Amino acid sequence: MGAMRATLTLLLLTLVGCGGSGSGDAKQPVADYFPEPPLWNEYVIGYAETINLAEGVSIEFTAVESDTRCPTNVQCVDEGNAQILLTTFSPRGQWSVRVNTNNTLPINALFDFYGVELRGLDPKPTLDPRTGSSAIPVSSYEARVFVIKAFPTPAPGPY
Repeated sequence: MGAMRATLTLLLLTLVGCGGSGSGDAKQPVADYFPEPPLWNEYVIGYAETINLAEGVSIEFTAVESDTRCPTNVQCVDEGNAQILLTTFSPRGQWSVRVNTNNTLPINALFDFYGVELRGLDPKPTLDPRTGSSAIPVSSYEARVFVIKAFPTPAPGPY
């Protein structure tokens, strides 16, 4: 996950470095969203971070509600589950959706005309043999989500 973030950072720095003529002309403010709908793409969101997408869509990683996943260095009867809360925004409102890592539970959710699927949650728990704990600091969580446009936006006008 760190390598992916480093690669993305390097790419963005390269693009920013190549972005000007150096002639001192006024520059447009940098937007924090893509100019085209970046739907049908996967994104990594850190805990308490928000991604801003086209069409006025934003997704915030709001909370880790539970994490009972089996630690990586332990054999468990089942894989467990982590449930996270995402706050989603569109021009038509705000929604709270819960998604899970265990695919026997809902790993995806719809909001307005869009959908989000949890594809992964890092880091995975690891049992510390000295303390017997596998607690993960909440600030270190990163969710890998896939965002789609689930339904066409209706035409404006009377219904």
